[in-house]
Amino acid sequence: MSITIVFIPGYQSFVPSTKSTFLQAWCDKHHYRFITFNHDFLSSNSFVGTWFHHLLAILYEETGNENLILAGASLGAWLALLVLIRKEVDSSLRSRIRGILALGMSINGTEIWLNEIEPIENRSDRNYIYRRPSSYSSTGYYDIRVSMLLDSKEYLLPIECNSIELECNNCILIFMHGMLDFDVPYQRVIDFVSRLRIDKKGAIKIRLIHDGDHRLSRLEDLNEIKSCLNDLTDMSRNE
Repeated sequence: MSITIVFIPGYQSFVPSTKSTFLQAWCDKHHYRFITFNHDFLSSNSFVGTWFHHLLAILYEETGNENLILAGASLGAWLALLVLIRKEVDSSLRSRIRGILALGMSINGTEIWLNEIEPIENRSDRNYIYRRPSSYSSTGYYDIRVSMLLDSKEYLLPIECNSIELECNNCILIFMHGMLDFDVPYQRVIDFVSRLRIDKKGAIKIRLIHDGDHRLSRLEDLNEIKSCLNDLTDMSRNE
């Protein structure tokens, strides 16, 4: 069965980007179908649930019956994991997912941002805008709606559980993370991964990049992404 690679961008990341362009070229070279898209960050009422259901619509409507490898960056990796966790996802879709490549995965980032807001009473004010400093924005900050943070609570990963069951068959998960990622410390990812449970035919791996940051967009990072994709596609073809 053919393989389609789906790239899910991170928060306030738009395609084309360094990683999406690299993945497109890699897929073209190896004759894999490639899909990517932009999240709707501009709507005044969009939140993690909006972006998750947009992803589901693309997977249902644009991928046919082929096997899938989901490559998610930051927020995109969070959304990819939700496909294996959320109960509303059809089992026939899950059965086609052969791999997930989580790049600098954000783990409940909206909740972390919410808990940064001071004074505390602003955390429940749906009209409040949190101006959060960010080196990734040309303005030096992101304006984050508290309403978005509150609405996203329903889509948080169940990190309080000691055991998180992933609903998939013969699926390989690779978590690639920079040890110099100060947005999402790698220890947080190690703790999260230790709670994941998968069927016996699947596997979960962590690849730590000792000098990598959150973006994982340097040439050496892209080469490591290529290695991960080779592993995932080889495993999918040989199953």
